[in-house]
Amino acid sequence: MNKILMSVALCGLLAFAASGLAAAPEENKAAEPQVAAEQKLTEQKEPEEITLQVTITGHEEGRIYKVTDEQGNVLRADLGKHGGRMLNRHPFLLTAEVVQDERGELLQLKQVEYNDPAPLIEKPTAPTASAAVEQDAATPEEARDVAYSHELSKSQQKGFYQNNVGSIADEDLALYKKTEVTAIASEAAGTKVAFIGSAAATVVKDEVMRFWGGPTKGGYVKVVMNGAYVPLGQRSVVYGTVQEDGSVSLERLDSIAS
Repeated sequence: MNKILMSVALCGLLAFAASGLAAAPEENKAAEPQVAAEQKLTEQKEPEEITLQVTITGHEEGRIYKVTDEQGNVLRADLGKHGGRMLNRHPFLLTAEVVQDERGELLQLKQVEYNDPAPLIEKPTAPTASAAVEQDAATPEEARDVAYSHELSKSQQKGFYQNNVGSIADEDLALYKKTEVTAIASEAAGTKVAFIGSAAATVVKDEVMRFWGGPTKGGYVKVVMNGAYVPLGQRSVVYGTVQEDGSVSLERLDSIAS
C-alpha cells in the first residue's frame, strides 16, 4: 500500500513539473512585447538643443526660413511669428531644438536674441532744395519703422519671396528696361523698368516703400507697393512703371539671395 501511495505522489510531482515547464515559454512570450516597448522608450533621445548665430538668407514656406550660420552652413529653421519681423542678412542669436520633419532636419525655435541694426545716416556735403523739403526718411528720433511689425509676407513662390501683383508672366519680363536706381529719375513717365534694390524704409504705411540701390550703385527710389510687401533689407528685382513724380509703381517683385 505504501508503495502504491509513493507511486501516485511521484506521478503528481512529475505532472506539476511538466506543467510548469510548459507555462514558462508562454509567460516569456507574453513579456516580450513589454520588454521591446521599454527598450524602444530607452533608445529614444530628447531633442538636441543648440545655440548659434545665424542670418536669414531665404524663405521656404510659412514660418520656415533658410538661415546661414557663421560657418556658411545653410539650415532650415521654424522662426514662428518672429520670421517676418527680422531683417534678412542681419545676424541674431538663435536657440532651438533640432527635430526632424518630412523634409529633414529642422531647427525648432525656443529663443531669439535680436537687436535692430544701428541706422545708417547719410551726411550730404551740401543741402539741396529737395532735401530741405522732403523729410520723410527715417531718423533716430522717429519711431521704429512700421515694417518691423508687419505680418509675415505672403509669397507666391515657395523658394523665394514673390509678389506678382500685376500678374506679369515670365515671358513678358523682357519688356522691362534694366536700369540702376540712380538712373530712374531720368526715365520718362510710363517707362517700364526693372532694377535691383533693397527695401530700406516705409514711406507710407502699407502703400509706399523706399528702395536702396546698394553700397556700390547707391541711390534711392520710392516704390508704390500696390498691396505687396517685402521685409526690410531684402534684396529684390523690382519690375514696375515710372510715374510722373519719379516713383515706380510695382507690378512684380522677385527676391534674390545676394
